[in-house]
Amino acid sequence: MKGDYSIAKNATVWCLVLQVIILHVESIEVGDVSFSIVMKNEMYGLKRPSVVYRCKSSEKSLRWRRSHPKTEHSWDFDVPPFGNGVVIHLCHFLSSQGTAHVEIRTLSMTSMLCGGHVCKYVIKPNGIYFVGFETYYPHNILLRFLELVRPVEKLVEPWKAWSPRQLKALRERNRTRSSDDKDYDDDDKEKDH
Repeated sequence: MKGDYSIAKNATVWCLVLQVIILHVESIEVGDVSFSIVMKNEMYGLKRPSVVYRCKSSEKSLRWRRSHPKTEHSWDFDVPPFGNGVVIHLCHFLSSQGTAHVEIRTLSMTSMLCGGHVCKYVIKPNGIYFVGFETYYPHNILLRFLELVRPVEKLVEPWKAWSPRQLKALRERNRTRSSDDKDYDDDDKEKDH
């Protein structure tokens, strides 16, 4: 009889503990997952190593940014939880090497590939690289169903050379700017006299 009482008492205590745990878990608000993207310039060994780039998402449009070697820039954004939403950043890069257009897709589960909640991209002389992790499956027959992760520095988008039409438009734009600057200089000289 005494043993039945202690079993009932233990069962009651465990039921109360489980109710408290369930209520606590249900009361936790599930919010968005915070991420950062870091762009680092590693355009070493070039005569003109600076890069101009701009990234846009549906929620945020970053301004054009000039990046010099060894500099990095980052921005924060939120991703819906549990992989049911994706944030897409469209990034456009301009450099002496050409142009590149990169689409960065971020899910809440991407944190495993980024090594946390900071996804790193590197601008190099031959293109834009993702630096993080990738999943792979070993070729071993015994381990073929096992998913592993390894560090990677992966080329996402190579530079596309400037087309003759783009170069002509840039030259004309630069000529127009320099003639506009001369007009302003002439106006300043007239005011001085």
